[in-house]
Amino acid sequence: MEPLLFAQTFPYSEKAKQKIKESNLSIDNIGDNIIRRAALMVSRAHSGKPYSLESTNPSKEQLEVETFAFPIAKIFASLMKAPNMTHLLSAQVKKNTFSALMASKAPKELCLELADDFNLKYSFSDDKDYFVVLTVLEYLQIRFTDDEMKLVNKSVEGGKVFLNLNDFARFLSEKAYVKVFDSLPIPKESIPQKFVALARSIDSQLTVIDKKEFDLKIEGKMDPNLFPPCMKLLYADQLAGKKLSYTARLSLASFLFQLGMQKTEMMAMLAKSPDFKQHIAQYHLERIFERQLSAPGCKKLAEYGLRVKECDRECKSVHPIKYYMRMLRLRNRSKNAANEIQPERPSEKK
Repeated sequence: MEPLLFAQTFPYSEKAKQKIKESNLSIDNIGDNIIRRAALMVSRAHSGKPYSLESTNPSKEQLEVETFAFPIAKIFASLMKAPNMTHLLSAQVKKNTFSALMASKAPKELCLELADDFNLKYSFSDDKDYFVVLTVLEYLQIRFTDDEMKLVNKSVEGGKVFLNLNDFARFLSEKAYVKVFDSLPIPKESIPQKFVALARSIDSQLTVIDKKEFDLKIEGKMDPNLFPPCMKLLYADQLAGKKLSYTARLSLASFLFQLGMQKTEMMAMLAKSPDFKQHIAQYHLERIFERQLSAPGCKKLAEYGLRVKECDRECKSVHPIKYYMRMLRLRNRSKNAANEIQPERPSEKK
């Protein structure tokens, strides 16, 4: 791949760093166009949305702006108070890397070019079913969360791991995640003051967007199967009549309120508690419904001790409502796809 295009596609690469170094661009005279793209990067990362240049035939200037914007995005992510920003930006990089590798006209060549940039030690496989071979130690440098990529599910022989093209691309994308994540956060003392104010502005705007999204009340029939793991457990325990803590009960009630559960239905559910007192439950429900209280975010739930081990594997959201909405969209998308391929039924004979 042409060097500048490679740098823009993989802005964390050594080639990208070299391009920035050769440009003699100073952090003190970063243009507004670069700042805007960096702000868009962190905004998309924060919302979990994909980020791309959105140009099929980018100019040299566009490629340079994108390459230069990434280190500024890292600065913003390091300064922002929005939770998990270092993870979210790294996750965006991982997704972009895998997509770029697999969408390439020459995916094998591009994978090898990125592997060389990582200074990765690999060899080619003699087996036609596989592409490259890594040592077990090299492979285990990555902490895979996907069961399919775990070592027990790979072909291993003589201390070596055999990977096909798809697996190698996924390994490289995980490698990209680790490289970016380990480089964050950037020490604040080395960041010019003007970026502190810009990061604060981005933070406040994202907070407003989050508040609108988290404060909404979802219409339609509630589906407990789409609950995040923490809320799914609280809901099951409450229905089973187990004794929940005050914060657990209030967190669950405010979450269910946002999902549209009626007051009478919620009261009947709370009545299953072994320490149920109607006047106390009535007071808290009135407070939730009158003030339209939203559920606490994931960070606060963790502080309450309500986060469960399944959250680490299944949930990458910052708020239980955000998780539910994402799962709702995925379910609806699957239903629509199924309906589109549904075969037509022959008309009944009279």
